[in-house]
Amino acid sequence: MVNKDLIILGMIFLMPSHGYQLKKNIRDTFGNPYFKINNNVLYPALAKMEKNGLIEGKEEPGKGINKKVYNITKKGQKHLLELVAQPAKPGIDNFDFMVQVVFFDYISKEKRQQAIRPLYESKKQELVLTLEKKDKYGEILSPISLMVLEFGINEIKSSISFFERLMELN
Repeated sequence: MVNKDLIILGMIFLMPSHGYQLKKNIRDTFGNPYFKINNNVLYPALAKMEKNGLIEGKEEPGKGINKKVYNITKKGQKHLLELVAQPAKPGIDNFDFMVQVVFFDYISKEKRQQAIRPLYESKKQELVLTLEKKDKYGEILSPISLMVLEFGINEIKSSISFFERLMELN
């Protein structure tokens, strides 16, 4: 399940915006086909975040109508960094994890490593089990089934390599 609060707070952190601009920024950064946010989700989320002191909206004059531009508060920044630093749960949806990764630049290397480690360890275990499956059944699998299994092994190895690189970046 996509963490809309992480996306909304993160986008406001990167660029204070009014609702329409925020929706456009989210669509351009995370959108189609991965994530769509409509007004029935966005504006109640903004109101709740404002009520909780995570963001503040200020009316600014616009062409014909005033626009409420949202800025993240110190409390909102703290909450955003807590969301980004949460350890990723094994089995997390790939898109959800990538949303978290987008904001990894704003947490320390140590916190980033802690956030990645559970997923990294899970993928390493998945690789061991998948390689064991290949050793056990590889000779009796059809060529196409074997190709699918090898494709999966390569994807797991690629994920492990990606996690290692993320954990080592400064």
